[in-house]
Amino acid sequence: MSRKKLFIENIFAYGFISILNKIVPFLLLPVITRMLPDASDFGVYSMYTTIVGFGTPLAILGLNDAMFREYYEKEDLEYRYNVTTTTQRLIMLSSLIILSILILFNKSFSNLFFGSIDFGKIIILAAIGVFLGGIMSPIQAPTRMQNQRKTFVVSGLISSLVTYILALVLIYHGFSYFGLIYSSIIATFVLLIFFWSRNKAFFIKGSFDWSIAKELFKIGLPLLPTFLIYWIYNSMDKIMITNMLGTFELGIYSIGSKMAQISQLIYAGFAGGYSYFKYSTMKDIDQVAMNSKLFEYLGLVSAVVFIVTYPIFPIVFELLFDGVYVDGYIVAPYLFLSPLLLMLFQVVGSQFIVIKKSYFTSLTLAIGAMVNVILNYILIRRIGIEGAAVATLVGYVISVLLVSVLAKRRDLLFIRGKIIFVYLLAISYLLLNRYYLNNTFLFSLITSILVIIFIIILYLKEIIILISNLKNKEKFKEGK
Repeated sequence: MSRKKLFIENIFAYGFISILNKIVPFLLLPVITRMLPDASDFGVYSMYTTIVGFGTPLAILGLNDAMFREYYEKEDLEYRYNVTTTTQRLIMLSSLIILSILILFNKSFSNLFFGSIDFGKIIILAAIGVFLGGIMSPIQAPTRMQNQRKTFVVSGLISSLVTYILALVLIYHGFSYFGLIYSSIIATFVLLIFFWSRNKAFFIKGSFDWSIAKELFKIGLPLLPTFLIYWIYNSMDKIMITNMLGTFELGIYSIGSKMAQISQLIYAGFAGGYSYFKYSTMKDIDQVAMNSKLFEYLGLVSAVVFIVTYPIFPIVFELLFDGVYVDGYIVAPYLFLSPLLLMLFQVVGSQFIVIKKSYFTSLTLAIGAMVNVILNYILIRRIGIEGAAVATLVGYVISVLLVSVLAKRRDLLFIRGKIIFVYLLAISYLLLNRYYLNNTFLFSLITSILVIIFIIILYLKEIIILISNLKNKEKFKEGK
């Protein structure tokens, strides 16, 4: 199979899986908000997911990505079994440690995350969620390493359906936000059993190997700060909103964030397909040129999708939600763009992982995260929840800029001027509509059309070549 076909098929396959995983939550989100009219309830659940997002990377220790890297180091099957087994046992131990710490000090963590010791039970439930999420990470990994895409379709359906059907039933019977939490834990457990039944050979036939463990830690531990920094990006805004404004405002912000995650359909599809692709092609001679083209074209797609969808956010929120939840539209555009920037960051960052210098990835992401936290502190006080969304976007922009500059200087990335211009155009479009056109639908739509036309003109040559190639393929098929 050609590399282009491999990448495209993986992106579409995992993109389809991501749609299956996300479409149920998107469809049921308006229903859930009507069943939980108090925004504080949704805010508490959002903080639960934040805590799980904090503990899980700590439990995994960056070893999941390291396992992918080491798995493709040799083609010897016994060695590969030893890699997966060693990883699974290390993560199992670290997950148990994190579980114990969260349970023992649940009141202290409750005060840290909620500003009150009254949410100790939420911390204990989050500890269980962290444990299950941690041990599932290596257990599901062999399915991706073998590129078994159909299996992910099934698992995605199981996870989404169990989570949200059970959540609706529990909320209906008065469990409030606990219904969302219980359903999430149960669904993760079901998924864990599913992947163990398929992949247990990878953890039974192998042996723990200290030499492999050392290599895993060598690659994985420098990545740990990266995953924690991702958590800072995704979670510090919520913690600071809770402490500065309360769980009510967090609930509104979380709805805006959930709706903005529609862009993660693109990101998750990319991440699922790219995990296999980047390591299976890492030794190709033209790997740098190939990744550079990928960076540019994904950036182009991201900018176009953002500009096309921006004008409809206010209308979508008014159609789907009632009451205070409608105000969540204000943060959606910033948070919509953030996962797309993360996608670009990972394309460049993977170059440093391939050459086993992953600390560059952590460093550049850390600088952006630091800017994010500082801006959160300043902007939340001044402009409320919108300030948190702005801080997140600016942090990602800085991280992408820094990692791209470092990669370019080390000849790991080639960047053309026209794509930089497109990025600047997208950010200018956002600022123009938000602060000068006041998000008026008509003006937003007109400027959106004009910008898209300009981008088409800018990339007209590439578009013509693409159309020509497609026509030639059709002629070839007809000739057959």
